[in-house]
Amino acid sequence: MSAVGRGVRLAVAAAILGIVLAAQLDRHDDWFPLGMLGQYAVARDPDGEVVNTYLVGVDAKGRQVPITLRAETAGLTRVELELALGRGLREDPAPLGAVARTYEDNHPGTDLVALEVRQRVDTLRGGSRVGPPTDRLVLRWEDTP
Repeated sequence: MSAVGRGVRLAVAAAILGIVLAAQLDRHDDWFPLGMLGQYAVARDPDGEVVNTYLVGVDAKGRQVPITLRAETAGLTRVELELALGRGLREDPAPLGAVARTYEDNHPGTDLVALEVRQRVDTLRGGSRVGPPTDRLVLRWEDTP
């Protein structure tokens, strides 16, 4: 093999390694299937539920604003939000105020007066989704002036 051929193979290998490394360090699912595969590390009950936790902002005009749960846009990820729910966020949603401020800082012109933690629940039977998903409100934080 020529030196040029070895150089091309080395460059391709380095590019692939760089992409995989960036995908793992970025810590969100935008790089899937190259990164954040931990969500598949636990087997699901084929007759259970699949729960997707998400965040919705409400602006001063009452419009719902979908919040992308990424550290660089909202200051936390979905995993961090789910962990916080199990550590007392349901009882005291005040820390969501910092999330609202971070989102507003990253999205100028946005004025959030409330945040809602919601969950989309898909029911499984025999490993297949049964019926339409349900949506439930887990908690609501409101800005108090």
